[in-house]
Amino acid sequence: MARDFFCERLVLTSDGGMREIDLAHPVVCVVGPIDTGKTTLADCIKYALGLPVAWREVPGERLQTVTLFVRIEGMRIGLRRSLVRDVSDVELLDSNGGSVEEILDAEPKLDSDRRVVGEVLLDLLGLGEMFAPPSAVALLGAGARLTFEQLYAMCYLTQDVVDGTESVRGKANTAQSYRTVVELLLGLTDGPMRVLTARRDELSRTLTDLRRRTETISAFLTGSAADLETELARSHEEERAALQRLEEFKGRMRAATAHADPLRRRVLETEQVLERCRRAVAEGEHTLGRRQQQVQQLIDQRAHGPQPCSPCPVCRADLTMRPVPEGDCPLCLSALDPAVLAQVLHAAQDALAAAERQLTEQVKAHSEAQTAWEQARIELDARTREEISPLAAQIEGLAAAHATARTRTTLLGRQLEPHRRLAELYRSVQTCEDELKGVREEIRTRKNLLAHRRTTLGEFEEHFTELVGSVGLPGDPGARLNHTSLLPQVRAGNLTKVGHGVRCAINVVYRMAFLSYALVTGATDLPSFLVIDSPRKNVGYGDDDQELVGRLYTHFLDHIAGVRSGGALRTRPHQIIIVDNDLPQLPKRLLDQMHVIELSRDNPLVP
Repeated sequence: MARDFFCERLVLTSDGGMREIDLAHPVVCVVGPIDTGKTTLADCIKYALGLPVAWREVPGERLQTVTLFVRIEGMRIGLRRSLVRDVSDVELLDSNGGSVEEILDAEPKLDSDRRVVGEVLLDLLGLGEMFAPPSAVALLGAGARLTFEQLYAMCYLTQDVVDGTESVRGKANTAQSYRTVVELLLGLTDGPMRVLTARRDELSRTLTDLRRRTETISAFLTGSAADLETELARSHEEERAALQRLEEFKGRMRAATAHADPLRRRVLETEQVLERCRRAVAEGEHTLGRRQQQVQQLIDQRAHGPQPCSPCPVCRADLTMRPVPEGDCPLCLSALDPAVLAQVLHAAQDALAAAERQLTEQVKAHSEAQTAWEQARIELDARTREEISPLAAQIEGLAAAHATARTRTTLLGRQLEPHRRLAELYRSVQTCEDELKGVREEIRTRKNLLAHRRTTLGEFEEHFTELVGSVGLPGDPGARLNHTSLLPQVRAGNLTKVGHGVRCAINVVYRMAFLSYALVTGATDLPSFLVIDSPRKNVGYGDDDQELVGRLYTHFLDHIAGVRSGGALRTRPHQIIIVDNDLPQLPKRLLDQMHVIELSRDNPLVP
């Protein structure tokens, strides 16, 4: 059924103060001369709903905040948005107290976890799942997401669109998105069908890509995959056999190495003994040298007396010129005892003899250790030459054979990989074709279920044609609905084939038809809200034009404001906001159904 969307109150703050506009009426007409703020009022509604607005110069400079109180499916909320700071934020207000309940984003932001005002409005209207099915969005990304802006374009016939041709769909909609929106609102399609369509489109793209890849790979392949598989299996067998023999000889090498380990330990032990003997011989030779030097110094002292000592070991003064008496110590000048010198010389000679004997023993031990090490080394070399070296040579040859077999296996595997990828791609193509076939079958089934709804399109076209006939367009252009674009056209083709005034009237009736059809049948999901900017000015000011505008306004009120059924007047929740320079001549009964907001240069919209 038609969705309730009703603007109740608009509050503007500007440099000149605050103004509150009462909009809580089914039909609101905003009239006034040029540049008094008529279009700005429609822009303020759009801006508060989080949609982009190209402000005119004066309102854009003077306005500070726009607050709109709206009723959506029985729920009242307020939306406030600033024009001077945080323009990307929309405050969600409590309709009673006016307190801020939540900050919303006007547009989706990647780094924001806040809700988007358009998504909140779609959810309140009950159209969130229909306009952005999660399954379809997951398949196609943003391409499957319809937004509140695209829906609002169905409810707002702007001044530059009211005179349009196919662009009457609104700038927010592409041809495809507009058709999808209309089909959803008229019930010609639904959420499950959109998911199936998204899945079909994704599978079709995937299948095309898979087929292109198979063709590319097939063009570069030569040889038979079966022959390569056979050769690869044989190469694997050769590689396994080479590896088995290599491991066998490595095991024999480990056994031979273990058998030679006692000889290695013996060589190591004799090397350690030999090293100790080398160090002992070196130490003995050093000790012998010191003893020889000591004895020689004592002999020289006995023969020539003590030699002067310089410099002084304490103060480092030069003592070479100091006279030292014969037989005195060159340091303390004390008289030296010859007997003591002889005794010291004798002790030093004994120590020298002991050092010579010890060195002789150490040299002998070193010679024996050298002989033992050489013998152990000879035995280890013989064992290595006889047992280990042949195995090492064989292992080297087997390792080379295994490496060759592995290289050949790798090369064959690389040659076979494209064949395997191609086989996998063929399987993927078959799977994708089967799945696509199933999805297409589901789409056909779903279309059969929706087939009865095609009558809705026929009913809507009849409704539109009836309204066009009631308005009485001059020249009978034969306005009807294009079933491909779902946009209006005339007998001669698109709307550029008719004059300016007739084109404007057809566009107005076209948009009026959506709302009146929703109110008459209650069977569509279109919000029962319509804003039309300047229909009178765009139709023209000639006598015939004025009569045509009068008939337009009459049918606004007869077919939308009051829906008659069986002679009794019944109404559904709805709202129409018409912006124009002035009103045409209308009967009082029709004027009484409108709430008129008159603007003037002394009383513009923005204070």
